[in-house]
Amino acid sequence: MLNNTGKDHIKDRKTTKSMAIAPSVSFIIIGRNEGWRLPLCLKSTVKAIDACQIQAEIIYVDSQSTDDSLNVAKSFEMVKCFLITGTYNAAIARNIGVKEAQGQNLIFLDGDMEINPDFLNLILDSDGNLKYDFVSGNFMNYYYDNEGNFLRKDFYRKIYCDKDTIQYTTGGLFAIKRSHWESVGGMRNKYKKGQDLDLGYRLAKKGIPLLRKKERMANHHTIDYKDKKRLWRSIFDGSQVYPRVVLYRDNIFNKYVLKRMLTSDPTLILFITSVQLSLILKCALPMLGYVLLTALGVAYAMRKTVFKGYMNRLLNHILKDLVNLFALLFYYPTNNVDVEYERVIRKD
Repeated sequence: MLNNTGKDHIKDRKTTKSMAIAPSVSFIIIGRNEGWRLPLCLKSTVKAIDACQIQAEIIYVDSQSTDDSLNVAKSFEMVKCFLITGTYNAAIARNIGVKEAQGQNLIFLDGDMEINPDFLNLILDSDGNLKYDFVSGNFMNYYYDNEGNFLRKDFYRKIYCDKDTIQYTTGGLFAIKRSHWESVGGMRNKYKKGQDLDLGYRLAKKGIPLLRKKERMANHHTIDYKDKKRLWRSIFDGSQVYPRVVLYRDNIFNKYVLKRMLTSDPTLILFITSVQLSLILKCALPMLGYVLLTALGVAYAMRKTVFKGYMNRLLNHILKDLVNLFALLFYYPTNNVDVEYERVIRKD
């Protein structure tokens, strides 16, 4: 496993000098307890700026890390650091980053990502302005277990493309012109998860879809998405309802979201329908049909894993559908969130 304390300062006279001129590009990095991954992220960003010779700034917004992430960020001379002191999530952090940014071209990445310097030359012109309205690229996932042991790597298949492709959602890695970000009001602060999906769908509805370029934009160091603890944590903390029923309800008249609901969440639709039929018919057969079809669907999804942990995945899936039904009926989070943060000044 990679290990880096991030205590070394990266100093470059050309980079420091460029800060005297208003930046054309603002890199907005968010993080919480990123550990050894944050110095990799910040080093790669500084390297990319120097390689492209652009006028740029780096903004890091920390969501109350309990490790040394904030000190690591402060050790980089070029980085402007901000600490969220109130309610935090990724949407709030990114909105703060944009508010404090000076550039008209915004590049977002998470603190566990390493940006590919070569990718910037594909999306920026000679003046450091974005060639595209809303753009991202492929990224390589490096998966780890909860103890930080490396498991495997592969491209993120859900969004992977072997040629430049128009898509309607993004993750935490993308570039956008400030004018388009502001045209939809940025991210919705209420989203604890799935805020990037919501942003992408709202932009697509305005006629600004994402261009996914075939080249690799970054490496992403993350816990395995199918890790048991990660799957169950998203249920118990309630975050998994945001990219599902909260997203669907907020964008009910958005054709791109309706398509996602039909293709990505068929068991939730089946569950809601089965509950209604069971109540109308006063029998459990529709619910039994839901359980059977869901069991077959999970088995099909796990066909390449020799069904390891099958019952755990099935139970998790059914419980998610149940929680989302309750959220659909009773949970209506407000977007009026008090945003509290402060600038953290670097001391030499």
